[in-house]
Amino acid sequence: MTELPFLRVDTESTVAPYQQVREQILTAVAEGKLAPGTKLPSVRALAGTLGLAVNTVAKAYKELELQGAVVTRGRHGTVIQAAEDRAEQEVSDAAADLARISQQWSVDEDTAVKYLRAAFSSLPQ
Repeated sequence: MTELPFLRVDTESTVAPYQQVREQILTAVAEGKLAPGTKLPSVRALAGTLGLAVNTVAKAYKELELQGAVVTRGRHGTVIQAAEDRAEQEVSDAAADLARISQQWSVDEDTAVKYLRAAFSSLPQ
């Protein structure tokens, strides 16, 4: 299991703690601090280290798994997954940001998708 000394939770931030954890892990992967195959601390261990609730860290890991950044292997823990394509990872990150911002501003999914489609249609051909 890898220690994550670079993870910090800013209690003064308007960004939710689980989102801070998720973003910092994604950044560490992008910067090469966490290589594919690296085993992350257990949810319970990381929650204890960061002074967070277990459910907060579990939510961060769940979102990372949904994005394809990690894979959870039952009793074997959560492991950084190799990104098949950096472009797909960037788009996945942007989509997660869009969803988070939409939720923060109470914009429903259909409206957010409408804005995304409008952004695509405004791109030069």
